[in-house]
Amino acid sequence: MQQTSDLAFVVDRFMRRIHAGLHQQAVQVDTDRIGPFGGMILMAVAEMEPVSIHALVAHMARDKSQMTRSLRMLEERGLIARAGCPEDGRVSLVSLTSKGRDLVAAFQRILSEVLDGLMVPLGQAERAQLSALLRRL
Repeated sequence: MQQTSDLAFVVDRFMRRIHAGLHQQAVQVDTDRIGPFGGMILMAVAEMEPVSIHALVAHMARDKSQMTRSLRMLEERGLIARAGCPEDGRVSLVSLTSKGRDLVAAFQRILSEVLDGLMVPLGQAERAQLSALLRRL
């Protein structure tokens, strides 16, 4: 149990360092002021698109009304587009616009820079091992 508790502490600290690094650097590219949650939504849409709102809500473990408000804001800023599902007209599918893709690419570049900075103490073999372990999880 102590080992799990120690791991939880280390993972939490690592995640907070990632978040702090992203927050510091993302301000430069987040000209639409979508914030961290908006960025998380864009990253999820990029991974899953085209994605139904229902699937996005489940994937991000958020409530539908919160997701709907956030998606509306992202759509108003021209970062996502909604379209009807060809198989089921009651379902809306969400995809990135070209502006949204550009912002996701910028966020991914910043995330890579932050992670590179955090992993300076690790050698190439350790980085590869960490990557392999994270993929398994």
